Amino acid sequence: MAKPDKTLAIVMRRSDFRESSRLVTLMTRKYGMRGFLAKGAHRPGSPFLGAIDLLHVVEASVHVREGRGLQNLYSARLILGNRPFRHDRKRRLLAYALAETMRIAMPEGRSDPRLFDLFQGGLQLLARAESARLGTIHVGLCLKILDHLGLLPPLFACPVTGEAFPSRGQIGFDPVQGGFVGIAQTRRRVSAELPPLAEHLRPLTGRELGVADVPAGLLARLCPLVNELLVHHLDFEPRIQLPARLFVEPALAPGKSQPRIRP
Repeated sequence: MAKPDKTLAIVMRRSDFRESSRLVTLMTRKYGMRGFLAKGAHRPGSPFLGAIDLLHVVEASVHVREGRGLQNLYSARLILGNRPFRHDRKRRLLAYALAETMRIAMPEGRSDPRLFDLFQGGLQLLARAESARLGTIHVGLCLKILDHLGLLPPLFACPVTGEAFPSRGQIGFDPVQGGFVGIAQTRRRVSAELPPLAEHLRPLTGRELGVADVPAGLLARLCPLVNELLVHHLDFEPRIQLPARLFVEPALAPGKSQPRIRP
């Protein structure tokens, strides 16, 4: 038998298989998204205990054979758990939305280590950052995904005419034509301040996104446009609907409590 290989992985799905085993879908750094059989996962002393749970980041010991549907998973060591998502609705929704996007951006069998690192780092940010920064982190991650996939629209000039955007006033927005466009290209109007905000967020590191000061009103207007671009370019119907108020929560003054998030 070939020696098992170790790879970082994120648990995307799991289900019981017979009495003692589990079927697990992992997004792996080395092999992309694959289906695995975790034999004996329910038995006492199993090498999977506490590790196979949704959105857990693990070090997985696997055996991958190309052309084979179900692969073998031998063990999984927990690196980052999903506890912050289970007890915080806002973090949970954003983590699920990120996972849904990554599932489409990195389909089964397609390895993309940079995109995997963005996924893993994004989950870590969403788990640990201050609640008031989560909207900024979400928008920044979406911009980075678009940029990595070569789908980020021009942020300084109309892709149709090549004319530079004004610094104030309004411009157009149309995903079919590339995203932000000149005001004459569509009836849909958005603030001309949004492309510079996107350009400001795009190159920020995870640590910088976690402390960036962004006007809440502009962020709330930019977020649905970025999400719309992802949905259009990746051609999927999102199952996770993010309430608009998730992105307008301002930084709180010392001593004040977080507002309650309602469905």
